[in-house]
Amino acid sequence: MRKRSSLEIIAQILSLCKEPQIKTRVMYGTNLSWRMIEKYLPLLQSTGLLEVHHSPAKYVITPKGLEFLKRWKELTKLL
Repeated sequence: MRKRSSLEIIAQILSLCKEPQIKTRVMYGTNLSWRMIEKYLPLLQSTGLLEVHHSPAKYVITPKGLEFLKRWKELTKLL
């Protein structure tokens, strides 16, 4: 199994969060450790790609995140 790049991990998180997801579901759905989730979720929130949706904390993709995901898919098709 090959190592995923940061951009691949970000795309997987955003894709999973098209529907609101709790942090644990994101962790299992992307096969990341708790430490990695604690790194990526704040990063995605600070860049405006992901936001917290209602209480309890559920993460959901933003319009900017959808645009990133669309362009990521186009790029992977080219490669």
